[in-house]
Amino acid sequence: MDVKNAFLHGDIKEEIYTTPPPGLFSLPSSDIFIKGIDFALISHLQERLKDSFYMKDLGPLQYFLGLEVHSSPTGTYLHQHKYTKELINLAGLQDGRSVDNPIEVNVKYRKEEGDLLPDPLLYRQLQVCQFMQAPRHLHLATVRCIIRYLFGAPNKGLFFPINTPLDLVGYSDVDWAGCAYSRQLITRWCMFLGSALVSWLSKKQDRISKSSTESEYHAMSSACSEIVWLQSLLSELGCPWLMPTPIYADNTSVIQITANPVFNERTKHIEVDCHSIREAYDGCLITFPRHN
Repeated sequence: MDVKNAFLHGDIKEEIYTTPPPGLFSLPSSDIFIKGIDFALISHLQERLKDSFYMKDLGPLQYFLGLEVHSSPTGTYLHQHKYTKELINLAGLQDGRSVDNPIEVNVKYRKEEGDLLPDPLLYRQLQVCQFMQAPRHLHLATVRCIIRYLFGAPNKGLFFPINTPLDLVGYSDVDWAGCAYSRQLITRWCMFLGSALVSWLSKKQDRISKSSTESEYHAMSSACSEIVWLQSLLSELGCPWLMPTPIYADNTSVIQITANPVFNERTKHIEVDCHSIREAYDGCLITFPRHN
């Protein structure tokens, strides 16, 4: 539904007390009201809303906040074809060649490498955050490589199959001292619900870790927080979580510290992360699968 004038009314001076309509129930940790799938009730609610607001029924979801949505009997497919074409046109690469990889492998880009761009406007319009303050020719060339990759794969996206099992699985990794000029760590994790990718992160953290174990533990702590939130969300949507979520990490020492309740001088600088992960581990919210 597209609401034209929802925010154009004057200020309300009276006190307003809101209670859920009859037949609905509110979940304590969110603002979600659930009453199953009842198309007659949905139509009735739409008509009631139209009495107070100018509303237009846009039909089945096809485009929302830059995301294109295609539904089929097998699932839902999300992509950004229109936005990708806009980026390609903005970069002037409509007739360019495509590349197989968006970025060169094992290349570290530095803040002060190469000559400054005389006009950084195009780089900033392409919305690549790193080096935004003072972009250089090499940085723009890298962005053009990313867009050439998109040129060859404009319809790539995410597919959410209907019959996928509701098994939540997490993967955690980190690039220790991965930033070439600040040596800050880069945290990475992703979450799958069955075969569908539902959440992910790749972020440079505002901290410098003194060891790979510390950096891995920080990344796992971030992933653990996301898992706990996803479990809570799924429970609110009617899928209570009964089994611990497996989280895959490639650092054996991190897993051993989690399973060992003893702290020492080697671990006190990461003790907060240790406690947060161990709390989830002891509470059977997460588990560490054995690697073959």
